[in-house]
Formats: sequence, structure tokens, C-alpha cells
Amino acid sequence: RKFSNSPCEEYFPRNGTMEWHPHSPSCEVCGTSFRGVKRKKQALNPQMSKKLRIATGRARKIRRARNTKRVNSKALMKKIANCNKIHLSTKILAVDYPVDFVKSISCQVCEHILADPVETTCRHLFCRVCILKCLKVMGSYCPACCYPCFPTDLVSPVKSFLSILNSLAVRCPVKGCHEEVLLGKYCHHLSIHKEVEDKEGYVYVNKGGRPRQHLLSLTRRAQKHRLRELKLQVKAFAEKEEGGDVKSVCLTLFLLALRARNEHRQADELEAM
Repeated sequence: RKFSNSPCEEYFPRNGTMEWHPHSPSCEVCGTSFRGVKRKKQALNPQMSKKLRIATGRARKIRRARNTKRVNSKALMKKIANCNKIHLSTKILAVDYPVDFVKSISCQVCEHILADPVETTCRHLFCRVCILKCLKVMGSYCPACCYPCFPTDLVSPVKSFLSILNSLAVRCPVKGCHEEVLLGKYCHHLSIHKEVEDKEGYVYVNKGGRPRQHLLSLTRRAQKHRLRELKLQVKAFAEKEEGGDVKSVCLTLFLLALRARNEHRQADELEAM
């Protein structure tokens, strides 16, 4: 039968299948395979294929160089931050969180858990200390995407993110303590350990002999020996905060001790002197 009533010399065969003839040998649509599943692959021009190989080879080399440069810059930024002793590693997280979530709560410079997090204008998160060090050494651009960034542009993240960050459970890294604490209460937990250590450090162990005498009943040499650690601490504090004026620090401590015992009259007389 014909397609239409118009006069035409082409007919579909009654018993066999219609053979398809492409209108052009270079047509990609008509150039199908025998079964009509795949298209014929055009023979590549050897000169063009050589150029393509050279171009892909160069692109691969450039990509490799960029990757190594990125790795080197990452290592350099970690070296600049140098925060292993002050920031917490992601390994102490109590829960095995997904990798993408761990990346979202970690600094993009030091790869530790975010401490005092700040957000750049390009929405990347960093520890405040790490980003300020990097901006000072490497220039005013974001270490993650090289977008221009200045210390004045840093802002605190949204409160909902901070609440999620502070509610993360971490394991206490102190030896012998297997307690899991929230990240927001970690500093308080660590201060308890420090107080216990300080108390243990100042515990006197009487190894026999005569009983321990009061500080004021000792000779000056014995007093110096017993208070040598306190003396060094006071001296260090005075040099750091008061320009080396040890006397004023000691007098202030004595005044505070008197007022703590409600001996205000003696404290007033000492202040008047």
C-alpha cells in the first residue's frame, strides 16, 4: 500500500523487510548499525587523533601538577596553623559519623574539630586561630577557594549550627578517663582533671620523723624551700603581667587573703601604707 494517495513509485514490500538507505554517508543519525541498536563509529583522522592525544596528555599533566600544588598548600597551611596541642582531633568523636558530616564540622585548614568557628563571605568554616594565621602568612584570600577574604569579613556561624557542634559527644583523651562528654562541656570537664592534678601535686606525704611544722615557725631557709614552687609561679606572673613587680603581686595576694577572712581593718591599714 502507498503512504498516501499521491502518485509515488516507492512501496513497502509485502513479504520482506524494508531496507534503509541513508541519505548521506557522513550523517550520524542515519549511520546506524545493521540491527539499529548502535550507531556506526566514524573512522578517526590519524592526524586529529594524534593532536587529541597530545592535548589530553597535557591536560592530565596540568591536572596532576594542580593536585600536587593543592596537597603541598594544604600541608603548608597545617604547618602554619600548628594547632595539634590546642585543637581536638576528629578521632575522639564518640559516634562514628558519616565522612561528609565530619568534614562539615572540621576546620578546612587543620582538619580538627572546629574551635571558636568563624565563617567567611564564601561560606567556608574555619577555626578562628587557624584562619587568622593563614591570612597573615599566605595573604587575604580564603584557603579553601581563593576568594578574597579579610579578617574583618569573618563572622560567627548561625546559632543552630553552633548548638549542633556543642552537642557532639567526644571521648575524654585523659588517660584512665573513659567518660563521654558533650563538646560544649569539654573545657569544664578538662578543668576538673586539672584541678585534681594540681591537688595531687601539692599533697604532702609525711615519710616519718617529726610532725610537719607550720610555715611561720620555720626558719627563713626552710620557708624558701617549702615555697619555692609558689615563688617561681609568682615571679613568672609578675614578669608577664606586672612588669616584674613581684612586691605588688605579693601585697595584693596578702590583701585578698585578709579580706577573705573579713580582716578589713588590717587590709585598710596595709593599703594606706
